[in-house]
Amino acid sequence: MASGNEQLTQAPPRDSAVMLAALGMLAYAASMMTHEALGHGGYCLAAGGHNVMLTAWWETCNFPSVPPLGIKAAGPGVQFIAGLLAWLVLHLLSPDLTRLRCFFWLYMVFNLFDSSGYVAFSGFTNFGDAAEIIAKLQPPMVWRGGLILVGSVVYYLSMRLAAFELKRFAGLDDGMGRLFRFVWIPYVSAGVFACCLGAVTQTMAYGVGLAVASPAMNQTMRHGAALGLAAVSSFGAGSGMFGIPEMQRAMVLRTSSPTVYVNWNATWGVVAAVLIVGFLVFIGPGLK
Repeated sequence: MASGNEQLTQAPPRDSAVMLAALGMLAYAASMMTHEALGHGGYCLAAGGHNVMLTAWWETCNFPSVPPLGIKAAGPGVQFIAGLLAWLVLHLLSPDLTRLRCFFWLYMVFNLFDSSGYVAFSGFTNFGDAAEIIAKLQPPMVWRGGLILVGSVVYYLSMRLAAFELKRFAGLDDGMGRLFRFVWIPYVSAGVFACCLGAVTQTMAYGVGLAVASPAMNQTMRHGAALGLAAVSSFGAGSGMFGIPEMQRAMVLRTSSPTVYVNWNATWGVVAAVLIVGFLVFIGPGLK
């Protein structure tokens, strides 16, 4: 009888908030490196250039001649393709690999949201890779409007894809705001991590209290740029995550998926901690 009462009073299963936060930070960091290192940095090397400086939001390349315009498109382009590849990987992974599937879902979300949101952001602000690509095209307002339209449409479609995959992966809501926790914890952790990283980058760039300021980074990062880009690429680009739970509830799956939870795992926790600290120590100050 006692055991029956214990079962009745046992707390319902929940996702580990610490694990979700760690996966959110890892997915965000991987997404930024996909944009900067693989996209801009990879194009730089392929086009015969030399990478001078790499941060989470900026890559500086020296070319022997005039820089090709393609390097501007390489960052968001590779990032968007990586998001689609992550979507394909989600369909190949075993259902038992819960944490790995959660990482790839978040990696897909950050890649698709950041790359499409960046295009729309460039149209609104006339700043960024897409804005530089259309800088000489006429009439400018028409082209900027095109960026806003394309970026917004792709962002919305990315939200639909993310919502569908979350339903297929995590199942239905448990009535206690489970899906909201599933998106806001990684969102907030990625944003806080990004801003901490931006503070490190900004400090190293301008030598606030330090004697090791990098001239190359001073030329790369304008004052306040690192913190601004950190906030926009995390809190700004990822804001669509809050619309996913409601969007997901309206979707119908052809086959039912069992509800799975992202539990804490010590190995994952240690690996995540090492990678996050390493990112702050090496990428934060700028990798030359």
